[in-house]
Amino acid sequence: MPVPLDHRLQVKGGLARVRPLAKVRRVEGGFPLEAIFRALNFNFWTFLWQVLDLLIVMGVLYLLLYKPLGKILAEREAKIEGSLQDAQAAKEKAEKLLKEYEDKLAGARREAQAIIERATRLGEEMREEILAQAREEANRTLEAARAEIAGEKARALAAIRDEAAGLAVLVAQKILERSLTPEDQERLLKESLLKVERLQ
Repeated sequence: MPVPLDHRLQVKGGLARVRPLAKVRRVEGGFPLEAIFRALNFNFWTFLWQVLDLLIVMGVLYLLLYKPLGKILAEREAKIEGSLQDAQAAKEKAEKLLKEYEDKLAGARREAQAIIERATRLGEEMREEILAQAREEANRTLEAARAEIAGEKARALAAIRDEAAGLAVLVAQKILERSLTPEDQERLLKESLLKVERLQ
C-alpha cells in the first residue's frame, strides 16, 4: 500500500512507523535540518552504532570471505597460469619433436635414395663386369676353338704330307721299277707335288 505524500517513514528501534508532516513545524525557506531529523526520529548515537555495526560486518566479511576468496582466486589464477605455461611448454616440446621427426624422416628418405642409387650403380657395374667376363670367356672359347681348329688343320696337313711323302716314295719305287727316263721322272714328281698342294 503506497504511503501518502504528506507522510514520511520513521525508523525507531528497528520498527518503521509513519509520522505525518503536518506535525512538523514549517519555517521560512523550507524545513530546518533539526526538524527533518526530528521528523525522521534521527538519533546520532543510534546512527553511530549502526555505522560501527556496518564497519564490523564489513570487516568480518572481509576477513572471512574477501581475503580467503581472494586467496582462492589468486591460487586459481596461478594454477591456470601454470596450466597455460605447461600447455605452452608441451606445445613447444611437441613442435620440437615433430621437427626432429621430420628431419629424421627426411634423412631416412635421403639415405634410402642414396642406397637405391648405390644399388643401381652396383647393379650396372656388376652387369658390365658380367658382360665383360662373358665376352672374355667367349673370346677365350673362340681362341681355344681356333687353336684347336688350327691344331687339327696342322695335324691334317702333317698327315697329308706324310701321305704325300708315302706317295712320293711309291712313285719313286714305280719309277725305279719302270726305269723311266728323266723326263718321265720329272713329270711324275710334278704331278705328285700338284696332288699334295690340292690336298692342302
